[in-house]
Amino acid sequence: MSKARLTYVVLGIFLILTGLAALITGMSGLGIVISILALAAGILILIAKPGVSNYIGWIVAAGYLILLGLTGVINISFAGMGTVMAVLAIVAGVVLLISWPGFKHNIGFLLFCLWLILVGLTGLVSLGNLSVVLAVVALASGVLLILNE
Repeated sequence: MSKARLTYVVLGIFLILTGLAALITGMSGLGIVISILALAAGILILIAKPGVSNYIGWIVAAGYLILLGLTGVINISFAGMGTVMAVLAIVAGVVLLISWPGFKHNIGFLLFCLWLILVGLTGLVSLGNLSVVLAVVALASGVLLILNE
């Protein structure tokens, strides 16, 4: 398995578990596993460099995932962290979308970008309870990324 493919599989599993944990109350104990997967996906993105033409978007996405993972693994926190995380998620989603012309052919990637943007927006402004929408988008994106669709 190539590094790029492994990256998409780990990212997909992270998204699936994130979606399931939001939808099924008994799965909230997976927090540490989800954090480790976020860390792994972020590190793999930096190593595999998927989509070199949109590398800046991937670096920002990797930064978001690594920071997300660190918050769950070692409980890292700083003043304004929520805002930083929200901005990173939005920037990553938007930059990945606008810098990759082939995204229309990969619905899983498109949903991942949408998920990043929605996560960021919900962190910055009150959009109501979007937890079910975020969970469904995460699940769909994760499955499609693993299936390479």
